[in-house]
Amino acid sequence: MQYNENVEESRKYLRLALEQIGKLGLPTDPLNYCIWYEYSSGKNKELTKVMDSHIDDPEAFKNGLSQKLYHEFIAGKKEELNDMVRDGLQKVFGEIIGSIQTTTLHYADAGNHLETINESISKSSTDAEMKVVVNQLKHEIKTLESTNSLFKDQLDQSTKEINQMKSKLEEYRRESIIDPLTRIDNRRGFDQNLQDAIDLANAAEMPLCLIMADIDHFKKINDTHGHLVGDNVLRMVAATFKDSVKGRDRVARIGGEEFAVILPNTPFHGAMKLAEDIRASFEKYDLKKKKNGESLGKVTLSLGVTKYKKSETADDFINRADEGLYKSKGNGRNKVTGI
Repeated sequence: MQYNENVEESRKYLRLALEQIGKLGLPTDPLNYCIWYEYSSGKNKELTKVMDSHIDDPEAFKNGLSQKLYHEFIAGKKEELNDMVRDGLQKVFGEIIGSIQTTTLHYADAGNHLETINESISKSSTDAEMKVVVNQLKHEIKTLESTNSLFKDQLDQSTKEINQMKSKLEEYRRESIIDPLTRIDNRRGFDQNLQDAIDLANAAEMPLCLIMADIDHFKKINDTHGHLVGDNVLRMVAATFKDSVKGRDRVARIGGEEFAVILPNTPFHGAMKLAEDIRASFEKYDLKKKKNGESLGKVTLSLGVTKYKKSETADDFINRADEGLYKSKGNGRNKVTGI
């Protein structure tokens, strides 16, 4: 989940997050802040759904649920990065709180001094006494300016550190939805993007289509030529799909040799044509081993295509596209079936 909101939106989400944390009586720590900020933004739909189911049970969030939600829906499996970011946030929070406390003490001392100086003014009558008062006042002003400058420097440094951690979190979020082998979306990324596309289709009443594809006899490729060759075939299929789409279309590897293409604002006939073009172009490839030029034989794809029906669930949408895919396989493979 990327954060690209403006300052006003950030303040709004911060306020809502802190209100929820206070309402539930939870510690105001970076972990709780993170999940409730994400919840308040409404952008992490999976997280929101789970948190809504526990919103009336504050004790659940005090008994390990917050940490579980953070790792499952925000942090994923990058434990080292999570620890680093959490420790970094705690360090920054500590430094800011320390600076505020120090600054508060300085201002309190300055207030006492200024009060004393004020009393001196009312009692002073000679030029010499007034000169002393003026010098004292100048000294206090310089002290306050110095304190304010130090506090500003600390806030600037803290802002830099927070921005660095924010960048690392955004980088991880991007990586957490990418399949490391093919560099296209993984199942998690697919689920998120499909739900976003469904929400847009329902709101804007625009067409939405889905292609599900599977490499025919992929197990045979692995068994005959080895997994390294199989990995290269997966990369080539991913590249073929990626080169065939544009705009808001999204390609994902959602299983071992299974791929999906989300096609927002695409009519059914357009999705069918794209699927057939991909099938036909891949059928023409003469795939060979890089090492010795040995042919892999014909590698083909079976595909299923369907159009979204207003207000249906993502699972129903996926299942129907899968049904088309299974029919293509059942009818001899290397085919496109629309449902």
